[in-house]
Amino acid sequence: MLAACVDNASDQPLIPNAPVNLSINITNQQYAPLRFDNGAVTLPVQGPAGLGGVKGVIVVRQSASTFLAFERNCPYQPYDACATVSLDRNSRLFMRDSCCTSQFDLRGQVTGGPAPRPLKQYSTSLQGSLLSITN
Repeated sequence: MLAACVDNASDQPLIPNAPVNLSINITNQQYAPLRFDNGAVTLPVQGPAGLGGVKGVIVVRQSASTFLAFERNCPYQPYDACATVSLDRNSRLFMRDSCCTSQFDLRGQVTGGPAPRPLKQYSTSLQGSLLSITN
């Protein structure tokens, strides 16, 4: 008999594709956390900034010129209504899905819980103070 490796990530459905076309001025007061490294803000699916994926987008500032953007839809059972990732309210040092308890660092990598893969990441582009987020 041969033993086969099982890839649990392939057993999980992928996050559905949804349009992402957001544009924010990072100097606006509502985006004040993005003025500091590891600061993060949450953008809704639809709002004044544009279209934000399946369940919205979390934007994290890595440095003055580097921003990361992640889908809020948790990669563990993404079709569950509660599969939504948020910035941890107390520490603001990581992201978590309160439904399945998966945790992710501020680079979107899994640090705990049943999530089989990192958060879905979107492209970012900074021109002056205008940050564009697209897929």
